[in-house]
Formats: sequence, structure tokens, C-alpha cells
Amino acid sequence: MRFILRVFVILIAAALLVAGWDFSRFVARADRAVTPDPPIQAEAVASLTGASDARIISAIQLADSLDLPLLISGVNVDATPADIARVAKVDVDKIECCVTLGKAAASTEGNGDEVADWARRTKVDRIIVVTSEYHMERALFELKRAMPEGHFIPHAVMTTKVRPADWYRETSTAKTLIEEWIKYRLAGLRTAALTPEKT
Repeated sequence: MRFILRVFVILIAAALLVAGWDFSRFVARADRAVTPDPPIQAEAVASLTGASDARIISAIQLADSLDLPLLISGVNVDATPADIARVAKVDVDKIECCVTLGKAAASTEGNGDEVADWARRTKVDRIIVVTSEYHMERALFELKRAMPEGHFIPHAVMTTKVRPADWYRETSTAKTLIEEWIKYRLAGLRTAALTPEKT
């Protein structure tokens, strides 16, 4: 009985070590995403909505500066171009002429499907992705799942109270990163479970 208990404790400890290592790597990638590389040869911009309006504001500014079409995915079904213009502090004409409001997505998985559908309809495949730094990895995962032929260029917006690398200093940032890491890993497991084995 003691042997079984000892093995159980060792397995739990090993699992915690692996989880801690994986989480630290996830945080490091999120922290690096805070300073995105300049976008190269992009054809469009896609913003994934979330808790912070900073994603939308940054995407509108970026698309305008590069003169690229923009999809804002996951917009509230009742939102209007005027609402988005108010958030971004731009003229409503800019939203009506150059921004597509995607209202079909209610999750990151849905964002992936919505962006892929829009990209194929508009015939673009090099897309700058604007979302929060902690959300970028899962966003790219879902986009590549939905559109394997796409080329996605990350442009992360810092929306946590402190940089991801300093997550242990601030409770809400720690909670956000842990929850996002779990969601990211669950998304991977879901995709693996639904992908048929090659024969």
C-alpha cells in the first residue's frame, strides 16, 4: 500500500512539474508578444473582441495606417458602426466604408471560423491578427485550425495590468493567465480528439 501511495505521490509531483514548466513557457510567449514585429506584406487585419476595447482601437488604427480591410470578429449582435466608431473615437464613415463587423462568433473557436470564412470570401490569406497578449496563442491555434492555408501575423495588445512575465505580482493578471493557459490546452485536446487518425 505504501508503495502504491509513493508512486501516486511521485506521479502527482511529476505532473505538477510538467504543468508548471508548460505554464512558464506559455507566459514567456505571451510576454514576448507584447512587442509585435512590424507586419510584412499583409492583406488584411482581423481583430478578436474581448474584455478590453484596446483590441478594437488598436486594430482600427493599424488597418487605417496600412490601408487594409478590417474584420472585427465577435461583435455584439446589437452593435452598430456608430457604436464601434464611438469606442475607437473615429468618424462613423470610416467604420462603414472599411470595417466588417462579424457577429457570428461567441468564442475563440467561433472567431477562427468567422475569420476564415471572411478571408476566403474576400480572397485574402495574409492576415494581421490583433488580440490581447495572453490570448494570442489560442487565437492563432484556432485560426490555423479553421484556415490551414492562412498566414497569420500576430499583433498583440497589452491588456493585463502588468506584463505577463510579472504575473505573480498581480492577482487579476495571474488569474487571467492561468485561465487562458487552461483554455489553450483544452482547445488542443479538443482538436486532437476530433481529428481522425490517418490510415
